Amino acid sequence: MSQRNPLNDRYNTDEKLGQTRKSAASMKPKSKAASSVRLEPTTKSKKEKKQERKARERAERAKQAELDRKYYNPPTAEFKRTKRLWWGLLIAAVVFTALSWLVQSHVPDPVAFGLLITAYLCIFGALYVDIRKVRKLRREYQAEMESKKSKELHAAQKQARAAAKKQTEEPVAAEVQAAESTSKPRGLFGSGFRLSKAEETRAQKKAQKEAAKEDKTAHDDTKSASK
Repeated sequence: MSQRNPLNDRYNTDEKLGQTRKSAASMKPKSKAASSVRLEPTTKSKKEKKQERKARERAERAKQAELDRKYYNPPTAEFKRTKRLWWGLLIAAVVFTALSWLVQSHVPDPVAFGLLITAYLCIFGALYVDIRKVRKLRREYQAEMESKKSKELHAAQKQARAAAKKQTEEPVAAEVQAAESTSKPRGLFGSGFRLSKAEETRAQKKAQKEAAKEDKTAHDDTKSASK
């Protein structure tokens, strides 16, 4: 073991030299209680509301597109007639456009221009029929079919609940009926007619009197026979 040097300055002064090493616990960073807990705001920001609205609109558009694909051609007489009118206007527009180009060198310009105007009128008529008639008939047929489907689903659910209730009640009713059939009948002579408490008391007293009378008669007979 090495010996301390008495001439060293640390041993010849009264001042505190050096420093004490801190513990590991004191070296850890101090944080406030619950500083890592984050509280989310209860109110939604404008950006979140906008995102939710867009998501809802996308879902509605997707649902409507699915309905349009499913009920694109309703099998109704009115829709078929309107669809034929739409096709007729389109075909007429194509025919008048082709005629205006083919005969423009053989007829006066006003005639060719009139044919072209007629073609544009047919195109606008087809657009009107498609927007105001065809799409309206599709929407009405979609609403009718969805309403019918909803009613059928509701009726099926109602029947399923009634069947489940019936299956649940049948075992209970069978158990009650079996218990009633196996239970001992209470009443006069086992007929199932139940007497009141006073009537039962009177019947018991009457039965006791008859039994006592029979015993007395038997005793008298025995006594007379012994004489």
